[in-house]
Amino acid sequence: MPATTNTYLNAIANRRTIYNLTAKLPQNVSIEDIQAVVQSIIKNTPTALNSQENRAIIVTGKTHKMIWDAVINAIPGENGKKRPTSARDEAYGSVIFFTEQNTVKKFQADFPAAADAFPVAASHTTGAAQINSWTALETMGLGCHLQHYNDAVRAALGNLVPESWTVNSQLCFGTVVIPAGEKTFIENPVKIYN
Repeated sequence: MPATTNTYLNAIANRRTIYNLTAKLPQNVSIEDIQAVVQSIIKNTPTALNSQENRAIIVTGKTHKMIWDAVINAIPGENGKKRPTSARDEAYGSVIFFTEQNTVKKFQADFPAAADAFPVAASHTTGAAQINSWTALETMGLGCHLQHYNDAVRAALGNLVPESWTVNSQLCFGTVVIPAGEKTFIENPVKIYN
């Protein structure tokens, strides 16, 4: 197997959920580096008929805290506030992933025979952009965890993004404090049928 393939597979294997973060970036990584990586992934992740409905923003500093405060305040009672509090206080920032719904609707109108397929394809391509970004940030020495407080995040964003952008997830990132533990796997062989 080519060395580049092994490098790619190792990056996928090393991408793990890391909750124990500190709100710093690794010494050799800037927020502009993260922006460039996410921009490249949004640009190059394939979409149905090249529809290009993926969108992302990166929030840090006071905007990051404002959004996570809104998430915390949207959760009734104390149960369920641990993870968004951790995201607010321990992550350096968050990449927020969106789907531009006007693009999806345009392609549904332009290709009515496949109209039902476009929302499904959009959910697949945003997932690809999310996992590609998560893996790439891990290769930069960042720890990440993916969250889905979509309605509360959308409400907190207000008019910072177009109304037609629906929130899909939040990839919280920072410097790793405690690495992920051992991972166990089920038996799930990929078979070849000739």
